[in-house]
Amino acid sequence: MNPTASDRARVSWHRNSETRYRHGPTSPDPDRIEPLGFPPPWPTRPWIYANVIASKNGILTWKRSGVDDDPVRAIAGGDVTRSGRLADLRLMRYLRACADAVSFGAQTLRDQPDLIGTLDVGGGLGDALYQFRARQGLGRVPLQVVYSESGRLDLDAPMFNAPDLVAIVITTGAGARLLRARGSHEKGLTILVAAEERIDPIGLRRSHERLFDEFGVRYLDCEGGAVMLESLHQAHILDEVFVTVTDAHVESTEHADVKRVFEFEAAGACLIGEGRTASDPGYVFRRWRFNQR
Repeated sequence: MNPTASDRARVSWHRNSETRYRHGPTSPDPDRIEPLGFPPPWPTRPWIYANVIASKNGILTWKRSGVDDDPVRAIAGGDVTRSGRLADLRLMRYLRACADAVSFGAQTLRDQPDLIGTLDVGGGLGDALYQFRARQGLGRVPLQVVYSESGRLDLDAPMFNAPDLVAIVITTGAGARLLRARGSHEKGLTILVAAEERIDPIGLRRSHERLFDEFGVRYLDCEGGAVMLESLHQAHILDEVFVTVTDAHVESTEHADVKRVFEFEAAGACLIGEGRTASDPGYVFRRWRFNQR
């Protein structure tokens, strides 16, 4: 039987060690995505998972040389019509839908100024994911969290001006003063001060405990960037990472400030999930877990 168009862009998880389905083992849209399970959150902080796309030689990103130098597009092979890329975008939206909050580093927001962690995606999946959240008693869109030590953020960015969207910035005392001077209060922006000048692992952990305690964040989906993921990992609160590996090879010598994905096995992570699509063997989907729960 030939797979349908939806099946061809559907990740089949032939390896799946996580069978605790907090919302039940039924997919929000069975034709497009398989259900994913998650362990319970920690007693005082969220379960934190990340979602990244990496080249086959492990590169996540680099310092952009201009507006046309897009690491994600290059790593994805430049073809947005590939079923593997569509599956990757669907997985990203599903992971957002499972979260109480989605978070980004300040540099990610600078590189993608129109970024908002919504669930919109073609083919009707977006509507199914919004209905999925409604059935679970979750808000239509997850809370948006931005990490910015300096507070140097463009408060005219859509993330800080979208109606009915709650945005939270984790920053320093100096960063908070700068944001308030630029009108963060008028924007309705929530600021969590993690430290006075520099956010260390203790401050990062305490900030996520506040997200848990004050904002009800039980599951947090971090979409990077690479520096932010490393900071969460160093603080021992990055619990797992979903990695989409493409067949693109990126020559590291052609770019500046190249960042690579974790060496998971060397870091003690366990591979708990692996999948592919029916028609694009160039994309491999893996799920690596650092912290067991």
